[in-house]
Amino acid sequence: MLLKLGVRNLKHNKLMNLLTVLQMSATFIILISMISTVISRFTYYIPVKEFLDKKGNFYTVFNVINPDTGVTLRSTDEIYKLLGGEKEITAQYNVWLKYEKGEKTDRFISYDDKYAEIFTPELECGHWFKTDSTVHETIPVVVSQNDYGLKPGDIINLSCFDNKVKGEIIGVLREDTKIFLFPDNFDAKVDFRTFYRNYSYEREESVLFLMQQKDLLDKQIIMQLNGNVMINYPDSISDEIIENDVRKMKSLNTLRFESSDKMKKNSIEFILSQINGVLPVFICIVILTLVGSASISALSARHQLKNYAVYYICGLKWMNCAWVNFFSSLLCVSASLFLSIGGIFVLQINGLLKNTVIELGFFQISGCIAVSLLYIGFSMILPMRIIGKNTPNQILKSN
Repeated sequence: MLLKLGVRNLKHNKLMNLLTVLQMSATFIILISMISTVISRFTYYIPVKEFLDKKGNFYTVFNVINPDTGVTLRSTDEIYKLLGGEKEITAQYNVWLKYEKGEKTDRFISYDDKYAEIFTPELECGHWFKTDSTVHETIPVVVSQNDYGLKPGDIINLSCFDNKVKGEIIGVLREDTKIFLFPDNFDAKVDFRTFYRNYSYEREESVLFLMQQKDLLDKQIIMQLNGNVMINYPDSISDEIIENDVRKMKSLNTLRFESSDKMKKNSIEFILSQINGVLPVFICIVILTLVGSASISALSARHQLKNYAVYYICGLKWMNCAWVNFFSSLLCVSASLFLSIGGIFVLQINGLLKNTVIELGFFQISGCIAVSLLYIGFSMILPMRIIGKNTPNQILKSN
């Protein structure tokens, strides 16, 4: 009964309710955009968070030579032998390979399992490495955008001087996506962003081939430690051992060094600075919209007082008239939610939001529901105050 009366109220106040729906739809779209912006600031921090939470050091090294053998340093096992002690080492490498149909500018990079496991870049097609799989005879390869027409399932011939191996394309990177790669900006503060680099085939004019280091170690291929290296230690390890490791690593052509504690501090400062830039704007917009929408609801309740008096004469309890207004507000906010979330969903599945950070997820939808409850609460309180200050007799006599 109250729901039917709420629907009737909507029909009697078409203009006001249309304004409410449009206003709340705009609020939800802004809210989803703001929450997506905040979440995006954590997107690339979370994969490397476990590195930064532990005691350790970050290094950027360049074409490292093993001082014991005089040849390229080609695996974390060799780093363990150089440093000794208990530690976790994660690194990336240059691979001396050539694609038979490729150019001299092609680049071949390999990752230790940990790098491949904690972060999956955006792919145009195919899939990322399966880190729990065994070593492959045919090397799984993820390739950047290219003019070679390479696609998932293609078998390619690779060579390291006279040694021939085969690779299988399992995925193609999206253009200008972030990957773990040798950094291109050494002036920036060292934080979580230092692990990543945006790779664009069009900008780099070079096709990038990514591989897993474990698939190369049993083959006659030359690899060389090059890029970002993370060394983590157990909490019980002494500062003396860490300092000794730092001295040895700095002797291996290290271009940049930072402790995990300092990187974490820099990362949190950057994220908070980004959030602080949008949070005040977001709060002001939501408050203004909520107040405006609730005011429209209050005006609607005042406009409907004569109808409420008629409902009272017909047997409806006076304070139950506020529930009629509640159902009207509930229908309005439901329509707004449907329009805003449905609109963003359609844009998202059609790829029109791929160059933005806007997306639908648990936090975005939860935020919309929370704002809806606040709006409904305001829409209930104000009409109840208006109705409570009047009696049916007063309203009927005044009309």
